[in-house]
Amino acid sequence: MRRRIAAAIAAVLLIAIRPVPADSVTLEAASASYSTLLEKFATPRGVRYAAWRTSGDDLKKGSAVLATFRGTDPKDLEPQARKAAWINLYNAKVLELILLGHPKASIRELSKGMSGAEIFERKTILYVEKGTSLNDLERKLRTEFKDPRIHFALSCGAVSCPSLRAEAYDPATLEAQLDDATRAFLARPGEVSVKNVGGRPTLTVSKIFDRSADDFKGAGGVLGFLAKYAPPEAAAAAGSGKAHVEFAEFDWGLNAAP
Repeated sequence: MRRRIAAAIAAVLLIAIRPVPADSVTLEAASASYSTLLEKFATPRGVRYAAWRTSGDDLKKGSAVLATFRGTDPKDLEPQARKAAWINLYNAKVLELILLGHPKASIRELSKGMSGAEIFERKTILYVEKGTSLNDLERKLRTEFKDPRIHFALSCGAVSCPSLRAEAYDPATLEAQLDDATRAFLARPGEVSVKNVGGRPTLTVSKIFDRSADDFKGAGGVLGFLAKYAPPEAAAAAGSGKAHVEFAEFDWGLNAAP
């Protein structure tokens, strides 16, 4: 029975392997459908993967959304639209991988070989007729836009990753969405902690800031960024001129919600 169910899900999610090129109207419709799915299954505590898998209609809608995102030529988009499209494509692909792959405890279980990160380097996306990986998409975003807020919009399926927003990213409201996503991540319980060590404030923050430290240089470094976006106590400590930063361990547990 489990094999038949898995095979049915795989058949649904692999519809339209070669995506049809999408125009702006089709892309807007796909984004609206995506928002409806996210409103239903994405919560602040994680994604309701099990519930999503029980709905054949919603699986089909998710597959159709991803096919449209994959078929949208980035050269036809204005920069803000391209930025939003790449973020949406990344997050939608992570959802598909988890829905189809059924990892029990972590998305890293879907990796081949010894490296848990292989699933992010594998070219799992046929994007405008070319094989692309999740890390390829992230690098495109970081290279073209040099916007550190992007790190808090991409949801990699792990507990320590930013929560999946319950709506698609939209070019018209993208700046406000990225600001909100960044502040929401830093305001999560335990995400930024402040302690006093020898009269010097020490902030413990996500490993994201360590792995991508160069991306924050244009925002005044990690402390400058925290001074702008972190909750008041942490922002004050970051802007004190005396703060020290430490990095928390990254929790790769699956971001699944009941």
